[in-house]
Amino acid sequence: TLLQLLESLPAAADEAAAPLAMPVQYVARLDDGANPQRVFWGRLASGGVERGDRIQVFPSGEQATVTAVRRAGREVGSAGVGESAGLVLDRPLDISRGDWIVAVVAVVAVVADVAVGEPQAVARPTTEFSATLSWLDTEPAQVGRKYWVRHGHRWVQARITAIEHRLDIQTLRATDAKELAVNDIGRVRVALQQPLPLTPYRDNRVGGALIVVDPVSHRTSGALLVEGEFL
Repeated sequence: TLLQLLESLPAAADEAAAPLAMPVQYVARLDDGANPQRVFWGRLASGGVERGDRIQVFPSGEQATVTAVRRAGREVGSAGVGESAGLVLDRPLDISRGDWIVAVVAVVAVVADVAVGEPQAVARPTTEFSATLSWLDTEPAQVGRKYWVRHGHRWVQARITAIEHRLDIQTLRATDAKELAVNDIGRVRVALQQPLPLTPYRDNRVGGALIVVDPVSHRTSGALLVEGEFL
């Protein structure tokens, strides 16, 4: 039956095998005697983390090494995707709610038969991207109008720069559109006031999803699912 088929389908991509990505939700102070530390708490959107891992912070771009992983008030060996964890770093960094902590991996190239590598972050911040927009507001989505978007725990101003098409839900064909009305679904291009470390939604449901909020009415106006085109 259709229900049996839907229940057998995977709910999401294999995010456990992906590199670490964690939106910072809360920053706490760990008073450990003469050596107080800051703990950066959040829920892992992808990958895993353990002591000794190299990470990079967005939007600052600074790198550090994880010296401890904490869960439920105690230190643990590691944490995985979907788990809430606190990370302690080897040096003080300016990190606050809304920042992202991502893995740094070694990118290796072969030059003259010698392998050389340099650690790089797995995410790249962007200020423009294409996405599928599901519109929920009675006020239509319009090109050029400014909105607030939320990615993880970070709020950024944004505007729709183009509406490429609207999806006809009866025929599933793309049709021309100058705006998206309530319950419309379409493909749009978005420009951000500040860069965000976005990933395609098909690869990560947290890193590739944003909500759209009207700055005047404060209503949740729509949902953006990031596609693979970054500008």
